[in-house]
Amino acid sequence: MANDKKQFKRKLSAEEAGGNYILIQKKELDFFPKVGKPFKLQVGEKGVNSYIEAVECWCQGPKKPHSHYRLNASEFKEVVRMNWGAKIRIEKLSPNKFELFSS
Repeated sequence: MANDKKQFKRKLSAEEAGGNYILIQKKELDFFPKVGKPFKLQVGEKGVNSYIEAVECWCQGPKKPHSHYRLNASEFKEVVRMNWGAKIRIEKLSPNKFELFSS
């Protein structure tokens, strides 16, 4: 089923800000291209090639391994304020082109 959602919004945690990434919850994955598939992300005047990455996690114990999903922000951290509490909004311009705003 296609996702008609046009925006992704998130308030950054201290962990995200310190790690230079934006967490993508599993239920929000269908907003973006498939995990690992590259897409264009416009951040201010800078255009970057990006993708959603899966990171293995054991936070629920050794019997419950799973993945967390995130957008690496190291390519645009000098353009976007990556501080705890910063509000991130990503708009879908086309299936493979997005634009990021922060406040």
